[in-house]
Amino acid sequence: MQVKLLHCNGLDYVDSAIGMCYDKGCYIDSDKRDKRITKVALKHKHSSTIEFCNFIFEIEASTKVLLEMTRHRMANYAAKSTRYTLNKGDISFESTGNELVDRTIHSYLKQVEGFVKAGVSNEITSLMLPQAYTYKWQVQFNARSLMNFLELRRAKSAHFQIREVAEAMYQLVPDDLKYLFNGVQNDD
Repeated sequence: MQVKLLHCNGLDYVDSAIGMCYDKGCYIDSDKRDKRITKVALKHKHSSTIEFCNFIFEIEASTKVLLEMTRHRMANYAAKSTRYTLNKGDISFESTGNELVDRTIHSYLKQVEGFVKAGVSNEITSLMLPQAYTYKWQVQFNARSLMNFLELRRAKSAHFQIREVAEAMYQLVPDDLKYLFNGVQNDD
């Protein structure tokens, strides 16, 4: 599993949105900006304004994680296509930590590699991929949707692999934006 933060546009657009709503303009001073964002967006729940802060992550994890993430519809996704890339040779699966399951997954890997070597089309071979198959994708969340995602996917009840991804995403949020996520608890 790998997670990278590719882009975050910061809080200036959030401040601009709040300033627009109240006809007050933007703050140059980051302390005043942060106090206004905390008061308006977080305390008074005018959270639609934090949708102007966007995060783009690159994630490499199991198909299971990708499937769970796509349940969060307020995000944008672009995933590596098995239809065009399966025959390029970088086929891998995420370990489950269970020896019996991992051994079975390894046998799937050998079968999939055999199909690729035999010239079976990617389109057909991709139907054989288990949820442990490692995908690579980009996802874009606005801060409000990211809050919801982190709250649900850092919880103990979340699948362990998506919980690891969500925690990695949270850790990559720039320190000066972490206060937006103070209400998002990790229940570990």
